[in-house]
Amino acid sequence: MFALNFVFSIIQLISIINRTKLENVCLDNLVLTCYCEDDTSFVSCTGKTSIKDSFVDWAPFVSANHRQSSFTFYNLTRLTYLTFTNFSSTFHLHGESIDLTFINGMDEIEENAFQSLHEYSDSSIEIKFVSPQNFKLADYAFGRGAYYEVDIDSIQYSHIHKLPYQLNLKSMDGARFYQMNIRNCGDMEFISNGSSTIELIDIAVSNCSLANSSLLIESISTGLAGLDLTSNHLIALPSLKNFQNLRAINLKNNFIEEITVNIFNNMSSLGRLDLSNNRIRNIEPDSFVGLRLTELNLDNNRLTSLETLTTDNQTTSFLYPLNESLTLLVVSNNFLQDLNPLKHMTNLDQVKVCYNQIKTLDGNIFEKAHKLKSVDFSYNQIELIDSMTFNGTIIDNLNLAGNRLSSLETNESLSSNTSLFEKQTSSFLYPISSTISSLSFSNCTNLIEINWFIIIKLQALFYLDLSEVKMTEKSWLYRKTDVNSEDSSINWHYPPGPRIILYGIRLTDNDYCLTKSIVDILNKTILIVDIDHSCNCFIYSYDTEHRPICLYNQSVVDELSRQCTSIDLFCELFSNNSTALTFTEWTSLSSLSTTTQTTSVETIMTLTSSSTLVSTEQSIITSTHVSSERPNKNGQMKIILATVIPSIFVIVLCLVGTYLYRRKKFYSLTEDIEMRNEILQFTDKE
Repeated sequence: MFALNFVFSIIQLISIINRTKLENVCLDNLVLTCYCEDDTSFVSCTGKTSIKDSFVDWAPFVSANHRQSSFTFYNLTRLTYLTFTNFSSTFHLHGESIDLTFINGMDEIEENAFQSLHEYSDSSIEIKFVSPQNFKLADYAFGRGAYYEVDIDSIQYSHIHKLPYQLNLKSMDGARFYQMNIRNCGDMEFISNGSSTIELIDIAVSNCSLANSSLLIESISTGLAGLDLTSNHLIALPSLKNFQNLRAINLKNNFIEEITVNIFNNMSSLGRLDLSNNRIRNIEPDSFVGLRLTELNLDNNRLTSLETLTTDNQTTSFLYPLNESLTLLVVSNNFLQDLNPLKHMTNLDQVKVCYNQIKTLDGNIFEKAHKLKSVDFSYNQIELIDSMTFNGTIIDNLNLAGNRLSSLETNESLSSNTSLFEKQTSSFLYPISSTISSLSFSNCTNLIEINWFIIIKLQALFYLDLSEVKMTEKSWLYRKTDVNSEDSSINWHYPPGPRIILYGIRLTDNDYCLTKSIVDILNKTILIVDIDHSCNCFIYSYDTEHRPICLYNQSVVDELSRQCTSIDLFCELFSNNSTALTFTEWTSLSSLSTTTQTTSVETIMTLTSSSTLVSTEQSIITSTHVSSERPNKNGQMKIILATVIPSIFVIVLCLVGTYLYRRKKFYSLTEDIEMRNEILQFTDKE
């Protein structure tokens, strides 16, 4: 390691030496010193802050080819019309891209400071200001030139003076910009010495605490195509209906409370509107009249309904003008309880309605949305989904995570020629069985019943997320929902079938027995479990690419294989006593012999602890040949008691008999001794 570091240091030193040799002083005057690199287009200039002069004559610039087109200025504080004297005659860059970057220190830009750049009318000019200081802009500072992009980032004025920075729009009057970006400027407001007209195609003013955009909107020409005012303090908006060329508007992260009819009307070119992360409570019914929006984002607002009452007491929706154009609708993180207006939308492709208060999904709410592919209803309060909710759609991605569903089935009455009391079950998944590829029920803690007959009908299923679902006896059901159905074959489009995600679930010994009825289904899937999942026979696999890390030791594999041969006996006992048995997690190889159990368990513990270094996604293919259970504890206890208690009884009887025998012998011996003493005493007397 030391040798590598040494070599790397030498390489760096050589690189620095070579770079120093290549850098030459190209220009040195009272205002700045410039350095260039031979055979490159980059020039870096450092301002001499002690000098307030702004005159820079570029004619003495010394370079091998005079083809430099990228200039970076450090700590240059002042620009005037003299700063770029002879610049255009020195650098023949017509038709090329010219980049000027000013980093730190910029305090003032006077009138026509970039006048010399106007000679490059056929070039793409980009000017960037990074962390300018006071940044005082004089009227017509940018002159009447044309710029491809002007980027102003992190003006320091408000941080230095604790006052809002005032950007003079008159400095841009008469100039033309393709793109202007003003960002991260603290408190800021716009001012103008008289009316201004700025030709802009795209403008972004973001994270500048802007509270009023009226003056800016009034100063921009009607040719504006893109408007981005994200992350400001806007409460209301001026009318934008005069900007008929606007294609995208981004107003997210503001404080807007209401959308009225005079803001966006008749903007026929507008395709994307982002109003997310505001405080919108009301959108007037005619707010989007004349629009052809394809994307509307209302995420994280305060809407309670997509509908409202008109003056004549009729129910309507602000979405109705968009019925034929909208492809993406995002209304997550609101307070919605129904989605009735979606019934009329014909061009929807994607809908996101997560984190609302929806409790039921009625039938045919997407009856005209025949192009709908992706639906996110996660984290609502959905308890019931009608079997025809997704009828007519082509949904391939359905997210129902965090809802209150208890089953995948829906009860429906049979036809009238049968008993009114007879019912059959169907599923809301059947109408999309040929298209659904990704399905999530994660964190659906009420989902206690999963009928795998429904799962195998989903022909294109690729991901099934059951993370954090509480597994019960009803989680492994196989029950035909359609009484007339005879086809129960698995028709997944790709082997080995879907990936079933089981994060946050600890499979137990009993799970294997409960899955006996669907073992053929699980054999055609890949289970994705937590990295620290217990290594039991249920998730054992012969697939060397996807086997759990704890099974890479062949001795452990052999012992587990031996244990798994007795699983059917346990399952039979489990089936007979399922109501009395409790679910237990696999903890050891309980069926192994005493001589081998200790070694095997220690090996598994060692390998399992090392598995924490593995990726969080362990894909394990299930197998019927290797599933295992340990014997039931109650059965073991009965055997133990039946064997031990009689033995204990016999031992106790033996001990009692021995005690009585010894006690009798003791008393007999005592009597003999007393008799002997009496005889001796009698003999002595004689």
